[in-house]
Amino acid sequence: MRIGSDQNFLSIDLSTLDGGYTTLRAEAVATAFGRKFTASHENLMIDSDDGTRQRFSDFESFKCELVEICFSEGGWLRLHRDSHGRIAVRYRIGCSKASAAMEGEVIVEGEFANEFCRQFDTLLKGHR
Repeated sequence: MRIGSDQNFLSIDLSTLDGGYTTLRAEAVATAFGRKFTASHENLMIDSDDGTRQRFSDFESFKCELVEICFSEGGWLRLHRDSHGRIAVRYRIGCSKASAAMEGEVIVEGEFANEFCRQFDTLLKGHR
C-alpha cells in the first residue's frame, strides 16, 4: 500500500520472514525545497489485536474520526478524517537501536479514502 505522491509518500507492505512470521516494511519520503528526508524499516511490527481492528473498523464506518495504531520501536500511525472525507495519515517510523525516527503526514483525498481503508484493513488482517 502506498499513499502520497512521488516526492512525498508513505509505503507499508507485508513481509514474511522465515518461519512464516509476518512483519511490515515501511518506507517514508518527504521532499521540499531541495531537501529530501527518508526513513525505512524492514521488520516493523504493528498492533493488530482485536481491539485495534475494532477501533479501525469504527473509523472506517465513520463512527469516529480519529484512530491511532502503534508500531514497534515507538512508532505509530494516526488517521484523522476531516469533514470533507480526507484522511490525514500522520506517521512516526522509528528505530530504537539507531536512536532515530522520522515523523510526517500524507493526505488521502476523499475520493480515495474508501480504497485506502480497504487496503489498510487487509494489511491489519494479514499481520497476525
